[in-house]
Amino acid sequence: MLKRAISFAEEAHQGQKRATGEPYFIRPLTVCEILIDYRADIISLVSALLHDVVGDTNTSLSDMERNFGPQVSLIVDGLTKITRGNLQKDEYNAINFEKLLTASEQDIRVAIIKIADRLHNMRTLAVKKVEKKVPYANETLILFSPLAEKLGLLKIQDELEDLGFSYLNPPKYKKMKKLINSYTNVFIKLFHECNENLESNGYSFVAKVDWDRMPLYKAYSLLQEGHSLSDLFSVKIVTDSTINCYSILGILHNLFKPIKGQFEDNIAIEKSNFSRYLKTKVIINGMEVKVTIQTESDRASNEKGIFSLLKEDLSQEEIRNVSSTLLRNSINAVKSISNNPIEFYDLASFELFQREIAVFTPKMDIFLLSEGSTALDFAFILNPSLAKRMSLAKVNGKYKPINTALKDMDIVEVITANREMLNSNWLNYAYTSKAINEALFN
Repeated sequence: MLKRAISFAEEAHQGQKRATGEPYFIRPLTVCEILIDYRADIISLVSALLHDVVGDTNTSLSDMERNFGPQVSLIVDGLTKITRGNLQKDEYNAINFEKLLTASEQDIRVAIIKIADRLHNMRTLAVKKVEKKVPYANETLILFSPLAEKLGLLKIQDELEDLGFSYLNPPKYKKMKKLINSYTNVFIKLFHECNENLESNGYSFVAKVDWDRMPLYKAYSLLQEGHSLSDLFSVKIVTDSTINCYSILGILHNLFKPIKGQFEDNIAIEKSNFSRYLKTKVIINGMEVKVTIQTESDRASNEKGIFSLLKEDLSQEEIRNVSSTLLRNSINAVKSISNNPIEFYDLASFELFQREIAVFTPKMDIFLLSEGSTALDFAFILNPSLAKRMSLAKVNGKYKPINTALKDMDIVEVITANREMLNSNWLNYAYTSKAINEALFN
């Protein structure tokens, strides 16, 4: 099937050239190669090879379905831009963004291929005119980097961000590169100190101890937020079982002084499908050092991201369930409160790409919300009919108004009245499109 797709795409793009002067077929082939690095499923690879065929050649979607099946046809359709006609650039881009996300909620591989396509375009951005580079790089950081993060495509995210950073602010990019390189040797000494102490205190069950430094854009962002240079580096420990993760944590905290408030358990409290690990911070030779601990299997899932969920034998219904869950069913909720493409673009990009916090019920059921969400947003995600009778919230055991902004790890209880409390002021308290939609129309 892959061989047929290569031949089909190469023939369809015959004679077309990119701005770089290379044959156009190199573009879809490179997008496919990017996904091969993630060991993507065959439908993703074939769709990547064919993703520009309908938009740029005389091939129809019917031809696509007849030759490669309905799944490939659906994905290619989601990636094919509409005819621009008389549309203004902003509206045209917004409509295509809405089409992309709507199709991605049906099959997340639409978004995956678009991200890989964007990475290839960023790698070849140097050939574009200066006035096009900056807005393109800016859009990459605003939309495609957070989308890659949401799908666990972390290597792609890091490369997108560093490429975007290099075009948006070349002087600071070079400065960050120099700064991190100069600090690397300092951190390596701390790493060896940590590793030698672990070795001498018996951690034979550990598979690997390594170190890592943060990509440039992430490093720059952290420093802008007031973090120290030591936050840009980490010790990474990989072991063979979950129980050993906790054992190593105990050894580590016994050897080095842990820093209060810096421990995260993302194994017991799973916030993401793609990042199960323990994180702590300890003092080594007077300096703070960040340490992450995880199992081999979790690291493998980390590296594969979304492709750890997309198995070859999944049905289209199972793909749809995975897709809508990853996008938090946000697309339909946003559509229900706005049918203006530009407004949709703003609302969806804002809601989908916010950082997430974990909030618990008193029974310790976990819910993921966008950072900035209120107790009211939590109530509508928990139970819309209950939310309409909400009078107060109890946050960490204390009574709070319904517009209280929630924080990561809060325990929230919805306090209700005997009658419906819903009123127009609630639109000022709702942060998520689901809560706004329920308050407006239900």
